[in-house]
Amino acid sequence: MKRRALLLSIITLLLLSTSVWAAGDNSTSHIRSYDSGSLIQSDGSLWLWGYNQSVPTRVEGKPDVVKTFSNIINEGDLVFTLQDHSAWYVPRNNIAESVKFVPLEGLQNLAAVSNLNDHVLALSSEGSISSAERLDNGNISSPFQTLSGIDEVANIDSYYEERPDDEERWIFLKKDGSVWKNTKALQGFEPISSLKDITSIAKNIALKKDGTVWTWPKEFDKNATPSETLSVSQIQALSDIKTIKANRYSNLAIDQQGRLWFWGATVTGYSDNTTYHNENTPVLLTGVKDVKDAFFAERSILALTTAGNVYVASLDGEKLPSNAPFTLLAKNIQSIKAGPRHVIMQKTDGALWGWGVNKHAQLGIGDYEFLYSSPVPVQKPILVRLNGSPVSLSNGVITRNGQAFIPLRSVFDKLGAEIAYDFNSKIAKMNQSKTEDHPVSLEVNFKTSQTKVNDKAVKLTNPPFMVNGIGYLPLRLLSETLGAKVDWIQKEDTIEITTK
Repeated sequence: MKRRALLLSIITLLLLSTSVWAAGDNSTSHIRSYDSGSLIQSDGSLWLWGYNQSVPTRVEGKPDVVKTFSNIINEGDLVFTLQDHSAWYVPRNNIAESVKFVPLEGLQNLAAVSNLNDHVLALSSEGSISSAERLDNGNISSPFQTLSGIDEVANIDSYYEERPDDEERWIFLKKDGSVWKNTKALQGFEPISSLKDITSIAKNIALKKDGTVWTWPKEFDKNATPSETLSVSQIQALSDIKTIKANRYSNLAIDQQGRLWFWGATVTGYSDNTTYHNENTPVLLTGVKDVKDAFFAERSILALTTAGNVYVASLDGEKLPSNAPFTLLAKNIQSIKAGPRHVIMQKTDGALWGWGVNKHAQLGIGDYEFLYSSPVPVQKPILVRLNGSPVSLSNGVITRNGQAFIPLRSVFDKLGAEIAYDFNSKIAKMNQSKTEDHPVSLEVNFKTSQTKVNDKAVKLTNPPFMVNGIGYLPLRLLSETLGAKVDWIQKEDTIEITTK
């Protein structure tokens, strides 16, 4: 009878009335921190989205998460640390694979992670550097080994030096303001003598304490003899700078007046016909003012102003003129985390919004539409508890049209129900096979939306649907006589099921 009561409680949950909770209410946030594909709740729980998870989905068995580091190897990859100072890796490069958690042995007190080609480097809060190699499948090998000859490091970055044989170049900003580089294949380290009193590094540029910006070449004549000497020079157009940013092709700088500067590559063409057009002299972008932070995403520049507005400008074209137009994208934004092709923005009320490419569910909106050119709300992380214990879901709760939907298989598998799915007819059947006085069955036709409970048709306001092969049913009220009490605890963003 206990198992039957549990199964009935889930059917109650699946058909729960929308009056229990306001699915669209995103004004209250319990988010302690977030990244471009994950968030940490105030209780220390980790939630992921992207690839198999189209919305934020709680990670079970990894409590007390302290910090996350995104896009380490591939887009969507994640490294996170726990309160015990251990580090874990989550590879996210295959939409067909379930989430895996790989312990990163040899790492403690992780402060930063960076990767390039064959190596992954990790910075500890004490300033030591550890290294691991990348496997053929792109994942991280373990354990990490501490590198000798480099310590007291405050930050790390990397890029390719284009020589006859492309070389990995690692740059290390030390706590004393000096900058160091690696020699061949991380076999040694030496200071860049011209760089002192540096406060920030980004690829091949460095920001001095006096607000000047310095750079060194990363492209060399293919016929030249390889040299380890880096010729450092000041970028004369830039002064009184407080922030620098860089990706593989382009650079940004923000000065103390909140003005935004750009230099590097714009883009024309697509796919194999992509052409990069370089402009090495910084351009003052007059289309945006009072800039607090700035980011690259896909072929765009995003600028966050002190007023909380986000503006976007395109990098498409053979040149980015000084008067390049910036379009208002969002308001009331307090921070932004950028991935290679998308951004996640947090509003002043704590809610997360996404913008950009969504091919692998990077925006956590509950679908795999390729691109969103306007910001969309990241789905709210909703916890489901059964008799006080969290229910582990293969994918999180999805809200559509003001109603909540929950994945079927995650729940029914745990209750011992028999589940059958016909891929041709798109009909899912779930039955309690134990001999009981009142057996329970549920049948869902994902083609016609017809739903039956114990062979009786149930009319649903919003139809069931499938996302990435996962079936969902709406939460509507059927009857509390099925033997469960279901509550929406709004202050905890939790659906609580209690069986009698």
